[in-house]
Amino acid sequence: IAGSLKEDLTRYIRWDDHEGLELKSIIDKCADIVRIPLNDRGDTALHEAVSERSDETVKELVKRMSPEDMLIPNLDGMLPVHLAVLYGRNQIVKILSSQEVLDKMKLEDIKRLFLMTIRVDMFDLGLQLFEKHPTTLVIARNKEHLTALHMLAQKPPKRLDMGDNKESKAGQLLKKLWTKVNQLEHNTIMDLITRPPLVLFDAIKSGNAEAVKILIDKNCELVTIKDPKNGRNLLHLVVLFRHERIFDSIPETLKENLERAVDNEGNNILHLAAHLPVEFEELSSFRASIQMQRELEWFKLVVWRVPGELRTMRNNMGKRPIDVFYEEHKKLSEEIKDAGKGIAESGMLVAALVATVAFAAALSNVPVALFTSSASILSFLSNFTSSRFAQSEFVISQHPSLTFGRALLFISVFAMIVSFTAASFLIFDHKSKWVAYLVASMAVFPILLFILFQVNFLDDFLWSRYYRLSEVYTDRSFTNLIFTRLLLPMLVRVL
Repeated sequence: IAGSLKEDLTRYIRWDDHEGLELKSIIDKCADIVRIPLNDRGDTALHEAVSERSDETVKELVKRMSPEDMLIPNLDGMLPVHLAVLYGRNQIVKILSSQEVLDKMKLEDIKRLFLMTIRVDMFDLGLQLFEKHPTTLVIARNKEHLTALHMLAQKPPKRLDMGDNKESKAGQLLKKLWTKVNQLEHNTIMDLITRPPLVLFDAIKSGNAEAVKILIDKNCELVTIKDPKNGRNLLHLVVLFRHERIFDSIPETLKENLERAVDNEGNNILHLAAHLPVEFEELSSFRASIQMQRELEWFKLVVWRVPGELRTMRNNMGKRPIDVFYEEHKKLSEEIKDAGKGIAESGMLVAALVATVAFAAALSNVPVALFTSSASILSFLSNFTSSRFAQSEFVISQHPSLTFGRALLFISVFAMIVSFTAASFLIFDHKSKWVAYLVASMAVFPILLFILFQVNFLDDFLWSRYYRLSEVYTDRSFTNLIFTRLLLPMLVRVL
């Protein structure tokens, strides 16, 4: 009978139509059925219902189960509430973590539940558990030997939602954890925050400025700790990971003691600012010119904010910070040079074609197109005949000759189209006016197409020259947005 009921209960849970079965009738036949494992993993009916994401079935089962029934683990030691947290089922978690259930839950299960809630960002329940068991949970570690403090420090600011004026649950939990940590004995504190990684360094790597501020404010001793692997301190890591907001949040009194420190390789803070960022693979989605501009802006930013003697200091390899910058960005500079020469070659070809067409028109009209196309050719040609791409200039995101060359080319094309449009009115003067207007309106299309095909150039130019280092870059370009939201609707209305 038990085997038949287990099959009926399993089908009821797994099938939406319940195959004509009723949960009440199944449980009435055998009340212990909710406590019996239904599979080889040791899952009870409640485990199965949570795994199948059957919210209604979970609610029905909970009505017919005692708190003790809800705390039966499977063979992996997982309670139904653990599975609900793992699957991110917020509503089910609330049902399975009632105060009555939590009061009867074993301490080991509470530890596991607490750390899991932090892992999946369920900070409401995490805060509730910590307020009831602060002494036990502050030192609890998961399978990776990470404490709750480490896990919070490793989360990026957006995950913690600590940027609003109203303090989030994550911020409250972090503060309470850190306050409790500082009430422990010194040896326990150091063991807790330095093993396996240093909590402060985790917060820096994730870019969590608020977490760094909280950690430093309550324990200034953290600032003096260095990474035993490479000898780098807090400020070194901030610069290496390009976190300007954290850099600005560190008090000047603390910076003075950290700025002149060097790591195990003799690198000072400027040497590290000259290195490629740790997340360079993520930045590789940007075009080389924008990457280089961001790198240069960051390097200059650090140069302006540190003592002048650090600029000429040499590391163990005998290299100054600027030498390290050139060496680290050599490949990126080569990409910019190759791209620039390719643009110049294409631009010269188009400008020459425009000049050829505009030459005849120049004999009877104002030769704007001819002059601008000729100037464009000379501008592009300067990339091959001069040494403007020297090492001291490769960091410029868009070479002036490329910028002016394209601008002049656009003017020449525009002038040529205007010239031929004006001529069309003379040619079709003896015919109906609508013919002349139709021909003139068609001149808009080449201009719009030219702008569309130059979107990438305009995007590079605008982003790299007029936007600050701290701006957020998105996959969708600024000029693409302008075209799709402004120019394209205008074109549709014209048609």
